[in-house]
Amino acid sequence: MIGSWGASSVNWPGRTITEFDDTLYSLMSMNQHPVHVDENYASKTQHAQRLVVGPLVISLAIGLSQADIGGCALETLNYSDIRHLAPVFHGDTIYAESSIVSKEELPDDRGMVTVATTARNQRGEAIISMQRKIVVPKRPKGEALCAS
Repeated sequence: MIGSWGASSVNWPGRTITEFDDTLYSLMSMNQHPVHVDENYASKTQHAQRLVVGPLVISLAIGLSQADIGGCALETLNYSDIRHLAPVFHGDTIYAESSIVSKEELPDDRGMVTVATTARNQRGEAIISMQRKIVVPKRPKGEALCAS
């Protein structure tokens, strides 16, 4: 709901990416680039190991923020400014931090919220950043966020 959200929210808990997660996502998305699925090939690249497929990291960053940010959404309008900032490997734990960039009133007691999300690994290094626009119901003054 559109209202007085704080400036930033750390989305908890984190999510450790396993080899199974990455392999399954690679197979499901048909992303069979050898840097994701061939350990021998990947061992000869600049990172010397397999990289987690990027869309999995994007999906996790969105999912990690769902309970705090996206759970009230009526719809998602778009994702933008997606940037891969650092490589992600099997065993990395991903945490997300989201903040409200802007809010706009819409008709029919709705609002459009632009959310910026940055995902970090267990060392605090930023690995991905993105923005998304969501439509949320407006809430009456004094009503709890996402009241049921």
